[in-house]
Amino acid sequence: MEAQRPLAQTMPVSRQRSWSSPDALLPHLLLWPAMIALVLVFAYPLGYSFWISLNAYNITRPPVFVGLNNYALILEDGRVWEAFGTSLVFAATSLVLQFVIGFGIAILLARVVLFRGLIRTIIIIPLLLTPVVLGLNWRLMLNLDWGIINYFVRLLGFSAINFTNDPHWAMASLVLVDVWHNASFTVLVVSAGLASLPDEPFEAASIDGASGWQKLWYLTIPLLRPLILVILLFRSYELVRVYDIVYAVTGGGPGRLTETISFHIFNRMFNGFQVGYASAVSYVLFAICLAWCVLIIKIVGTHGAND
Repeated sequence: MEAQRPLAQTMPVSRQRSWSSPDALLPHLLLWPAMIALVLVFAYPLGYSFWISLNAYNITRPPVFVGLNNYALILEDGRVWEAFGTSLVFAATSLVLQFVIGFGIAILLARVVLFRGLIRTIIIIPLLLTPVVLGLNWRLMLNLDWGIINYFVRLLGFSAINFTNDPHWAMASLVLVDVWHNASFTVLVVSAGLASLPDEPFEAASIDGASGWQKLWYLTIPLLRPLILVILLFRSYELVRVYDIVYAVTGGGPGRLTETISFHIFNRMFNGFQVGYASAVSYVLFAICLAWCVLIIKIVGTHGAND
């Protein structure tokens, strides 16, 4: 009959450690500085801005607590919802074009043998540029009188186009600039994913007589679904709250046609000095971005799990 083991030997090793031992305290000592820094640079400003959103505050006089009055005013402010609609149109159009163009370029690059690294480096260069500098350069190129794009338009025999001030072209110009800037992000992520895919499923599909489109739809896209989720999350979140490119290219014009919600918040806070109201709109934007990210995770993630 086997002798009973001492209680200390039957307990897990983690339970035998004392919380006062150096090995148990070291992870906490290393973690707390980062947690304190996170609270100082993130949690405190976030909480303070939420408190400001509950006040009527316009810089010229002390804040006055009004509760949820600022949030109630948002429901009646047509200009806010107009800016939300502009942001949605811009984000949806730009996201679709960026993904389709970037995905297509990544697929083509996977078939290139010569100078693949050089071509990939050239394609990724726009992603390294500062958005404001990039936007100002595009504004110069789109200029009506001496922009290089209108030079070629005239060279082809057409009339010059006022890209940034024409209501029919202003939004298209913004989408063009943003797609040119950020499509390389999709190229970068999808190229990395394609390089890591296993060869066996594609070889088996080729033996079974699958076409290139069938392998793309039934193998490549499902295998890349986690990376597609990353692309949609990162880019949609950035597009909904875009500001810098709008400021540099169109300035929200003509009129308020390209005034996105972030640009509207900027105008309310720094031009109208409505700090409390602008903070409330910012939190509505935060809630919409959070709901959008959860929706994408549910749709793409759940669909992938079911497959």
